[in-house]
Amino acid sequence: MEEFNRTVRRPDEFGGLSEVVRLLDRLAASERGTTGSVWLPDTNARLAPSGLLRGAFPDSDIYVIASQYGEEAHRRGWLQLDRRLTPAEHAVVVDKAVAWSETDRSLPEILANFGPPSVTFGPQDPYRPKTLSYATDDPSAPVVAFHLGSAQADSDPGPEDRPSAAVVLLAVRVRDDFLDGWELTPSGLDRFH
Repeated sequence: MEEFNRTVRRPDEFGGLSEVVRLLDRLAASERGTTGSVWLPDTNARLAPSGLLRGAFPDSDIYVIASQYGEEAHRRGWLQLDRRLTPAEHAVVVDKAVAWSETDRSLPEILANFGPPSVTFGPQDPYRPKTLSYATDDPSAPVVAFHLGSAQADSDPGPEDRPSAAVVLLAVRVRDDFLDGWELTPSGLDRFH
């Protein structure tokens, strides 16, 4: 579980998304005998709105996917949270996140409004794409994910290159539902054109 939690947070440094999947398979296999459950990767994820982000935001692609795997792991009790939101804190994030994200937002604004995330999928560097997720101990409660990408739509810096501007919020996800629980910021919408 420790290896999974390290890898899902920084898949680019620990073998990529295939390593995340391999570790999820191992966790599921270890619990199959006691719970009878299995983990099926991407059961309906190809039909989910978050799948659209994979192609639209290429610089944050790996962290969008890692956050989805992390969310599923949280539902099964496998994701170790860095910060557990209280039910009251969680309710504020769930209720406020979508409407709050109707305008462009920055990483400092997210942190100022919602505090440190429960999990960061991606580097801590404020200039690099990442996904910040907010969760409570309740595995059935929604995980709120803020997807951040490069400030310039055509910018795709290499690992050694430092972008000229910090990341911006592209989208927020509370539920993977086409009609509810998603909001693309103006910067996020620009990526679809």
